[in-house]
Amino acid sequence: MRDIALALFIFGMIPIMLMRPYVGLLVWSWLGYMNPHRLTYGFAYGFPWVMLIAVITLLSLWVSKESKRIPRSTVSVLLVLFLLWTGFTTFFAVVPDVAWQRWQDFAKTLVLVFATLMLVNTRERMHWLVWVIVVSLGFYGIKGGVFTIVQGGTNHVLGPAGSFIADNNDLAQALCMVLPLMRYLQLQTSKKLVKVGLGLAMFLTGVAILGTYSRGGLVAFTVVSATLFLKSRRMITLAIALVAVGMTAYNFMPAQWMKRMDTIQNAGQVNSFQTRVQSWEFAANVTLHRPLVGGGFNVSESNAMWGRYGPEGAKPRAIHSVYFRVLGEQGLPGIVLFIALLVASWRYCAKVRRRTRKVPAEKWAFDLASMLQVSLLAFMTAGLATTSSYFDMSYQIMAMCAILHGLVIAKVAATAAHRTVDPSLPRLPAGETLLNSSSTK
Repeated sequence: MRDIALALFIFGMIPIMLMRPYVGLLVWSWLGYMNPHRLTYGFAYGFPWVMLIAVITLLSLWVSKESKRIPRSTVSVLLVLFLLWTGFTTFFAVVPDVAWQRWQDFAKTLVLVFATLMLVNTRERMHWLVWVIVVSLGFYGIKGGVFTIVQGGTNHVLGPAGSFIADNNDLAQALCMVLPLMRYLQLQTSKKLVKVGLGLAMFLTGVAILGTYSRGGLVAFTVVSATLFLKSRRMITLAIALVAVGMTAYNFMPAQWMKRMDTIQNAGQVNSFQTRVQSWEFAANVTLHRPLVGGGFNVSESNAMWGRYGPEGAKPRAIHSVYFRVLGEQGLPGIVLFIALLVASWRYCAKVRRRTRKVPAEKWAFDLASMLQVSLLAFMTAGLATTSSYFDMSYQIMAMCAILHGLVIAKVAATAAHRTVDPSLPRLPAGETLLNSSSTK
């Protein structure tokens, strides 16, 4: 029944997507994050839905009147360079067959990101994209939170099999990243029922993060909570939700959860932490001997490379750090591009916050820039102990940072042009930005 319902919905959306490529982008993002087909049991489970919607969306974009040009920004240039560089290193990959498949998967991810850069060109479109991301990942946050409470936290919360968030650590990271986007929507809505619903979703998502049993997720959740509190307006509601999550952890989580989280303070004595350090040493050694091209995608799957560059007695395992993974797989130029993407995205949001901080009409942009920064921080913090260097949401968030900056700059330019045409408009007080005179649409 689930298979039929999913197929009917997607095929029913195709005519709309053919007329409106932006709708195709939303469905594409929904499929990529929520993976609804992984919740079915029949023909829909293995059907290439994402590929189908991607082709339809790109075809619709090609024949539509939408701009076919990727807006130029530091982020878009770095994304192109990073894609090209990872393709170049794949020619020298230690595990070539696997590496080429992984590069193709990454290229498909960035096609979604480039489509986002082209199609998300208004505040309304940005807002709906945020809603899709929140609904897609929030589903697992709400479901996981209820599961954790009902089960008393005795079982781990996992994501759908065969997806980016199947692993408990990756799911915790994704949920930490979506929390600030929930907060943005809560700040923007004027409907009390929606505010309460989003507040409940944030609470359950926080509980679900605890239920993943991810120590990196707990650290990221702590950092995200503190940053949300500092960056967000109307702190009382947020404080209540965070206190409720803390009380849930203290009163309802079982002894085995407490014991596992307690190992954060004694990381050096925990075997799993030691094996992660070994994987970091392996990645660093690979780069020391192959500084330009690294080992290529999935170099950690090579037993020969582990025997040559791994610490003595270490067993082959995935590289549990987004930074060390990129370093070991893409070499020094790759890690420089990766970090540059994170820095550029953060700086774009910082510029938006500076321009809109005292502009009531543009408070939405200030709030979104703040929450995108927190989402990036969640990725960077949880990424210290996850393998999700190529997680599609992280790159779409980077694109959204660049888009938001472009929207604000365009508003400034439009306001300046309007003042040039109509010089009778009153002059701005010294120190105020041009955005102060803009109106909300």
